[in-house]
Order: sequence, then structure tokens, then C-alpha cells
Amino acid sequence: MLPLYVGIFEGHSDPAVAIVRDGEILAYAEEERFVRLKHAPNIYPISSLLYCLNQDGVNAEDVRAIGINWNVTAYTDGTMKKFFENIKEQWSIDENTKRWQQYMLGYFNMNKVEQRHAYHWKRAFGNIKIPPIHPMPHHYVHALHAYFQSSFDKALCITIDGSGDQHCTVLWDCQNDNIQPIKEISMPHSLGWFYAAFTEYLGFQAYNDEYKVMGLAAYGQPNEELREKVRKVILLAENGIEYRLEPKYIFFGNHTWSERFTDDLVHLFNSPMRLTQEPITDWHKDLAYAVQSELEDTVYRLAMWGMDELNVHNICIGGGVGLNVKMNGHILTHDIVSNLFAQPLCSDGGAAAGAALGTCWQISGIRPKPLKTLALGYEEKDDDIKQILNLCRIPYKEVDNIVEIAADELAKGRIISWFQGRMEAGPRALGQRSILGDPRNIEMQDKINNNIKFREYWRPFCPAITAEDAGKYLKRHIDSAFMNVAFEATDVLKKRAPAIVHVDGTVRAQIVHRNILPLFHSLLQAFKIRTGIPILLNTSFNVKGEPIVCTFQDALRTFFSTGLEVLVADRFIIYK
Repeated sequence: MLPLYVGIFEGHSDPAVAIVRDGEILAYAEEERFVRLKHAPNIYPISSLLYCLNQDGVNAEDVRAIGINWNVTAYTDGTMKKFFENIKEQWSIDENTKRWQQYMLGYFNMNKVEQRHAYHWKRAFGNIKIPPIHPMPHHYVHALHAYFQSSFDKALCITIDGSGDQHCTVLWDCQNDNIQPIKEISMPHSLGWFYAAFTEYLGFQAYNDEYKVMGLAAYGQPNEELREKVRKVILLAENGIEYRLEPKYIFFGNHTWSERFTDDLVHLFNSPMRLTQEPITDWHKDLAYAVQSELEDTVYRLAMWGMDELNVHNICIGGGVGLNVKMNGHILTHDIVSNLFAQPLCSDGGAAAGAALGTCWQISGIRPKPLKTLALGYEEKDDDIKQILNLCRIPYKEVDNIVEIAADELAKGRIISWFQGRMEAGPRALGQRSILGDPRNIEMQDKINNNIKFREYWRPFCPAITAEDAGKYLKRHIDSAFMNVAFEATDVLKKRAPAIVHVDGTVRAQIVHRNILPLFHSLLQAFKIRTGIPILLNTSFNVKGEPIVCTFQDALRTFFSTGLEVLVADRFIIYK
């Protein structure tokens, strides 16, 4: 049997584990789904590790190596220390930044890394020999993960996040098996930190609510005064291609309001940070619009330069900022772009999969395989579902024609919670742990936001649509199976399915293939027979502030504590 490789991300937030054999991800899990704490901050992903190993029926001692997406060598040999010292020479940094630098140097020192993993593995598996640690540079893992799973032979790859090792944004030349950087932008010039700062300034939580800013931006209007002030925070570099952050607004200064921005930012906009309980005004909407537009234009400029420089027409996106679907969609609007692959597991947690794939490739020479499905997580068996229903004395029906019954209920306007197969990896519901509704009814938006998700009114919903029908409802689009690119809706879609078209006329679509998600595809087809459209409103099976449901017990708790009307779990159907 070929060796098994494990990738682990552990640290500040979103810990996760992946296992890889023969260049293919066998299982992936995020710790938040098991411990039921959003993002599972500062928790070692031991539940995820146990799940992944159990999936393949192997022992911990069968693992060839542990891949991690940090340049541990640079933190150990003095390279990162020297980099931090250079920052101190260029700027007058504050005490919080100094403490953070010291923390990073200690946390990712090789001795500390080995001790930390050994401690948790021995507690879980006993006195075993710990697999060797295989570290790789942070942005390199993001690039490798995005490019190799894209199926492109050559492409420009852009990796963008808060920071990883010393880098914040890197452009990569990807050809065959070669991945080389062509432009590197380092701390403190971070698009991720830029967006996080405004996320908190607008009254949300950084590294959790950036998608709220993206959704709110669609309700804003161009405001040249606000845009000019945003451009004092993020500047065009002298070469006319790159960007620079003015760190006095983000990092170096007094932080009365937030660790993510300084008091200078408040003075710049002449307005205090919005408190969470305060209403959102048109000014806040216009600021969100300005911030989102500046992000899109900055990355678009880098992308166009990189594609022209390399004479390529495919582009890959990696790093946590790659979850900004509007940014991805904006890149796709240029005619030079033939195809785009935004890695759906682009965040640091998803990089556990990238680290496992990269470790397998570097040690064994087996190239990572293109990504086909994200159904890589926990699965509840039929017998277990039935046992739980009987134990809880919940009335249910066990049927063979579950798709037909579900389609009937959806066509009647009922909202269905859909629990099928292996849990999705990543932040998007893709037909395994979904809440589904009829997209023809515009009132479905408020009904789900108010009575089920308990979230803000401006949060958009997404369509799941059959691959063979996508061209009718989406303007220039690509095969986006993972709901991570925003497309412009056609007039037909706006008219026939208004509940899933955002206020700016875009949709974050999941394109569903019969050969990859046969059951979900069959449901879309059954709904089409009843309504004339092969589209369903698809949002994640959770409520605001909680992770997507993992187990059937999680599904039951969410079902009975919200306004959900029908629960469909495998062959079982439960009504209220």
C-alpha cells in the first residue's frame, strides 16, 4: 500500500487536518465541525485527525510525514528574525507588534513545532514514534494547492492573505511541475489586513465577517470622497503595478478601538467605529463599496500584469482573500482570461490539504490530482440515523423516492434541510449539508434570513444549478462547482429566480454535475420538472455564529430550534 501523508493546520484559527495517498485527498476535516465552536481558535485539531485516520483504517504510525504550511526553517535559522528587525528599522512599530513578532518566532521554531505535535499525538495515540515534520513556505503551499488542483498545464497563480511567513501577496509562474515566484509583496503590505481592518471598523469581526462587508458593498454607491480616503490607506506603488499599505492606519500607532486599525484610521474618516448594535447607514454601505472596489481593482491590476508578463490566459487564486467571490468574478471579466480556478480551500485551514498534497509530492514524486469533489468529511450511516430517530422518539418516514418527495415539498414553497453523504470541506454548502428553498419567491430571502439563519437582511443567497443549464442563466461563466466566483445573472435568471440574485445583479453559483453529485443533480432535475427551472436556493445548514452541521444530531438540533419545515436525511424524512 502506498504511504499516507497528513497535513495539519493548527494555530490561531480554523485548525484542520487532511490525509493524502497517491496524490489524492482521502479525507479532510475542520475541528470546528466536531467541537461546535466557530473557527475553533487555538485548538489542536485532534478530533479531525482521529476522523481522518479512521476513514482510511490506518494507525498513526502508518503516517509517512506531517506536512505543515509554514517555513519553519526560516523561523529557526534567524531568517524571520532578521526580517522582523528590518521592519523595526523602517517603521516605528508599537509594542503589540513587537510582542506578536516574538510570539511567531517562538511558536514556529522547529523545536517548539515538534514538541507541540508530539505532545498531542502521544496524548491521542500513546507512546508512538511521531512522524517527521515536513514544513513548506506558507504562500508556496497556497500556490501549489491552487495550481495542481486546477487541472491547468500553465497559469498565473496569485496567493493573497493576511500574512504567511514574511509574505502577504505573491504572483507565481506555474508551468507543468514548476512553481516559481515572479513578484513578492511582504509585510506590512497586506490586502488581508486591509480588508480585516475595515471589517472591524464597520462593526463586524475580523477573520470571520469579511463576507458581510462583501455582501454589504453591493448596497453602496460610488462616493469619490470615501474612495480617496481609502486610497490613503492602500496606495499605488511607484511601479504602477503593485500596492502599498500605509501602516500608520493599520498597525503602528494607538489602538483605542481595535487591534486591526489605529486611531489614525478613525481620524481619517472623521467617524468612530460602528458599534455592533448600531444601525447601518448609507455611509457605511458606501464605505463597504469603496473598500471592496479598491480590493477588486488592486488584484485585477496585478492579475493583468502577471498574465501579460507570462503570456498565459489561465489564472489560479489561493490564500484566504481568495474567498472574496466578487474579486474573483471581477478578474474573470477581462477577455484575456480564458479560465479561472479559485481554490475553494484557499484559507489557512484549507492549506492543511495543500500541505498534505505538497508533502506527498515532494517525498514520493506523485503529483497532486485535480480537485473533483469537496465531499471529504464526516458521513452518518443509515443505521445510525435510524437509531437516533428511534432513540429520540421522533416520527419519520423511510422512503425510496426521497428526491421526488423533496422536490414536491420545495415546489410547494417549503424550506428543506438537506443532510446527505459526506460533509463538505470548506465554508460553502454544496449539497451535503444544505438548506434549500424555492428561488422563484423573492420573499424566501427574508424568510430564511429572519426565521432560520437569524442573520442580516443584506446577506445574499446562492443558486445551485445543473451544469447543462448554466449557460441559460449565467452570463460569461466558467465551470464553478464550488460556489467561489460571482457571475452576472441573465435577465432570465433575474426574472425567474429573484431570490438568489444579489442586489447588484450577480450570483455566486454552484454548477452541479451529474457524474460528481448524482443525488443533488437529480433533485435539481426533479424540481425543474415541477417548476420549469433547474435551480434551487442553496445555503449552509447552520444558524448565524455556528459551524455547518456535521452529525445527524447537529442537524436535529438546528432543525428543531429554527423555522425549518422539513428535514431530509439520507432516506429519512422528518416533518414538523
